[in-house]
Amino acid sequence: MGVCAQAQTDVRKELHMYPALDRYVMEQKWLDSLGEPLQKTIDGIFSSMGNSGKQLKNLLNGTWLGHPLHPVITDVPVGAWTTSMVLDTAAAMTGNEGVATAADIAVGTGIAAAVGAALTGFTDWSDTYGKERKVGLLHGLLMGSTTVLYSLSLVSRLTGNRKTGTGLSNLAAAVLTAGAYLGGDEVFDIGYGVNHTAFEHGPTKYTQVIRDSDLEEGKPVKVDAAGVPIVLVKQGSHIHALSDTCVHAGCSLAGGKVEDDTIICPCHGSQYSLVDGSVINGPATAPEPYYDTRVRNDMVEVRVGR
Repeated sequence: MGVCAQAQTDVRKELHMYPALDRYVMEQKWLDSLGEPLQKTIDGIFSSMGNSGKQLKNLLNGTWLGHPLHPVITDVPVGAWTTSMVLDTAAAMTGNEGVATAADIAVGTGIAAAVGAALTGFTDWSDTYGKERKVGLLHGLLMGSTTVLYSLSLVSRLTGNRKTGTGLSNLAAAVLTAGAYLGGDEVFDIGYGVNHTAFEHGPTKYTQVIRDSDLEEGKPVKVDAAGVPIVLVKQGSHIHALSDTCVHAGCSLAGGKVEDDTIICPCHGSQYSLVDGSVINGPATAPEPYYDTRVRNDMVEVRVGR
């Protein structure tokens, strides 16, 4: 077989790796059997805490940060555990006890940070469903197994069995790689956690969308503005306009509830200011695009907010 033909075969194999994994994950019914009650438990914990629970969930989601908090924290354990592998290798080659101790500290640092990664990760995951829930749960279980293996490794190291400790770390690194792959797959292939309005480009010039007389006080109405879905809410003499696509999971805000000068997404409860699209409550982290409005000859016109 020629080089080009072999390369084409390798590419075909690579292209079929993900579909095969996709089929495997979707066939695992136990992920739903475990995932559904686990989500209810997590939601129940936050709900039982009332407003404090809502604020805690906002904190863990990263609403205050402007994007999900989970990937920020995951960099710490992944970086620490990768560092420990390098230091373990250096210690084995040099016999330097100081380097070995540094490797142990790196393992412990990764374990401590993994707690935060788990809290933020499962908080985000609690608002998923279908394929996202399956892949996310499997990712979480693999990363949890990784943490357990590194914890056993640290115990072995501290009790003088360094050979077993480094062996467990190497095994943990392999599980970590598989878990990280699924995490990336959920974001970049499935699209969970991304801004669902990122590629919307509303009109920059005022565009007619609906008659003012057709709007009812406080009732969300979905309209089209140059191909972009927009939700309008009339309150007194002012008409608010936001992208109709919820940034969190792509649901239509027009089916949501208006509460004072905010609108609440019907899917996961993300709450946005009707005035400027800012996030009041998560799980959304990015603001909702807002539009300027005006009325001319009974026609409501909108343009990208300035």
